Amino acid sequence: MRKKDHGKPENDEQLWEIVTRQVNPLKSARYAGATEKAAHSHKPVAPRKIVGRASAPVMGSSPTPSPKATPIDLRDGDHAGLDRTTRRKLSRGNLPVEARLDLHGHNAQQAETRLRSFIQQSIILGYRCVLVITGKGVRGEGVLRRHVPLWLKQPPLDNVVLAISDATPKDGGAGAIYVMLRRTRSPK
Repeated sequence: MRKKDHGKPENDEQLWEIVTRQVNPLKSARYAGATEKAAHSHKPVAPRKIVGRASAPVMGSSPTPSPKATPIDLRDGDHAGLDRTTRRKLSRGNLPVEARLDLHGHNAQQAETRLRSFIQQSIILGYRCVLVITGKGVRGEGVLRRHVPLWLKQPPLDNVVLAISDATPKDGGAGAIYVMLRRTRSPK
């Protein structure tokens, strides 16, 4: 048996009118006018697109693979495990540099081998921030300057490198890179 409808609103707009009449507005000037705009706006808001994440497959959708997530730009310090304060300290050279690797005079193959070895050794020693000196190259177009960030994004180094940033002038400027490494937890 159904109960009688005692003055209940017939649609969402009437219900919303009843709710907004019962709400007290905020006193802050920061929110002044926001309630009026929100109450009278009936335009649907487009959902925000999240950059850098692949969408989940939908049942019955086409078998084409979804686009890959955009790679993280380590030079900007973008990474889920690095907060803004630490990222700022890294880019300003305010973190203590615990080890340095100078790649001057090495060809690309030698430099990549030395870089991998250096980063792995730094992880074993528990270092968090290291400096890799690449040099600027001729007219600022150095091979190592271009390749070192790419090598740091590839396995096996991608799992241990949190972020990178160009060094400050006191540590080599554009010819050097700060590398922030993941913290290693000792087994208990």
